[in-house]
Amino acid sequence: MKVAPMGDVRNNFARYLAAVKDGPVFVTKNGKVTAVIEHIEDRDIEDYLLERSPRFRAMLDKAKGERQGMSLSQYRKSRGI
Repeated sequence: MKVAPMGDVRNNFARYLAAVKDGPVFVTKNGKVTAVIEHIEDRDIEDYLLERSPRFRAMLDKAKGERQGMSLSQYRKSRGI
């Protein structure tokens, strides 16, 4: 993990992009963290976007609320066990 001021990141962006392979780089502005640069693989982009999508999160929460649980005895009975 590295912490770097925004001006340094702006002036040396390629160096910081290479550094994220070892861990995230936290970018500061006026001494406060305002952004983070992380390494991501192409195969992970869809997961990354879905995890941060309020619309997708709402759909998951709605589905969770609609799903009804089943006790073990009810499951066994439904399967004839």
